[in-house]
Amino acid sequence: MQIESSVSAIKASSLRMALTAHDVANINTPDFSQSRPVQTSQNPGTKISAIQKIEPAAPGFSATDLAEETVEQIKSKHDLAANASVIKTQDKMLGETINLVV
Repeated sequence: MQIESSVSAIKASSLRMALTAHDVANINTPDFSQSRPVQTSQNPGTKISAIQKIEPAAPGFSATDLAEETVEQIKSKHDLAANASVIKTQDKMLGETINLVV
């Protein structure tokens, strides 16, 4: 069993959540460039390979879209919960295996 893939996914989701929180905190900042993570697969797991900056459509405005950021926060929350559940299940299975051997 590889726990590393779930751990790397949790790290990537945490970074995605931090970036969206930063974007929302700066929603009223003029000329603020929204950050969007570029997530890629690796062996094992996933990682953020780059952070893309999205420039505002017009000078003096923020590029942050609150609806888009809300969706990203919800996706990150569910990703974190799912990967934490995988780690808990792997831990439980390993504990049961050790109990069978002992």
